[in-house]
Order: sequence, then structure tokens, then C-alpha cells
Amino acid sequence: MELAGVFGAVLRERRIHAKLTQEQLAFEADIRRNYVSMLELGQHQPTLTMLFVLAAALKCSPAELLADVDRKLEEARRSTKKASKATKKRVTAINDQKNVPMVAKNAVKVSSVQKKTPETAKK
Repeated sequence: MELAGVFGAVLRERRIHAKLTQEQLAFEADIRRNYVSMLELGQHQPTLTMLFVLAAALKCSPAELLADVDRKLEEARRSTKKASKATKKRVTAINDQKNVPMVAKNAVKVSSVQKKTPETAKK
């Protein structure tokens, strides 16, 4: 997950926790409601000054806001690593399953082929 998206998710969570609408947060921060929406959607990133203004409007410190962002980024990294390991295991399992029947089919074909010997060639 990219930084702007994570910040937007944290901003939205904090806003909802504070029981504020986008309109109310915008009023408290002296910004437009559509800017709040764009921040929450990860379409824009706040300046350092705006980070302080938003934190004040949400009645938290900028450090708390950034700590939430950092925590969410770390969670996303961990889940991506877990997903990568799980994906590798699935791919390996699928490849193993594909290889086993192919070996078995080849073994059956080889064993079912009759070798021509001088006796069978005459028949």
C-alpha cells in the first residue's frame, strides 16, 4: 500500500473515531471538504503544515497521526511478506502436482510400449 493511501485510511479512521463528517473536519481545519475527500482517498498528500492543522482538528498530535500511519505501513509490509510466502508455497505445490502426473503418465506410456524383438516382429 502506498503512503498516500495509508495516510488517507488513517485520516478517515481518526475522523470517524472523532465522530466528524468530512464537512466538519474541513470546517475545523479551514479547508475544503473535497480536499479532505482527496486526502482520504490517497489522491493528495498533506504538507507538513496541513498535517499539524489536521491533527489539531482531530484533537491528536501530529506524532500520533504519523505513528498510526507507520503502524499501518508495517502491517501492510508484514501481510505482503506473508502473502508472498504463501504464494510461493502454492506455486510450489501446484508445480509439484503438475510434475507428479506427468511423470506417472510418461512411466505408463514407457511401460505400455512393446519393444520389437525378433519374435514379435515376425507376428
